[in-house]
Amino acid sequence: KKYSEVVLNSWTPETSATATYPRLSSSANSNNNQRSNFWMYSNDYFNLDKVQLTYSFSESLSKAIFMKGMDVFATVSNIYMFSKNRDKLELRFGGEPAYRTFLVGVKAMF
Repeated sequence: KKYSEVVLNSWTPETSATATYPRLSSSANSNNNQRSNFWMYSNDYFNLDKVQLTYSFSESLSKAIFMKGMDVFATVSNIYMFSKNRDKLELRFGGEPAYRTFLVGVKAMF
């Protein structure tokens, strides 16, 4: 979600009964220094970080194509994060963006 979508329901005197987001203000006021648990959320997660699949060709097939051996592999990194607050955790404020890496390769032995 973009912040602009989230803050549409911010508090104003007109939306005080239905607001789901605190008041937004860029001017100095005493509420900017009040403690609040609004911004707290669970940081628990389980990350499926890396999966690699490898297929090794048989010796007879490798010899048929004049090799001692051959493997083919595919690797995926940063696959999925399981978390109740995944949308918040994946925003990665002020850091490098979250990314996935896909890698396909061949290992041949002659």
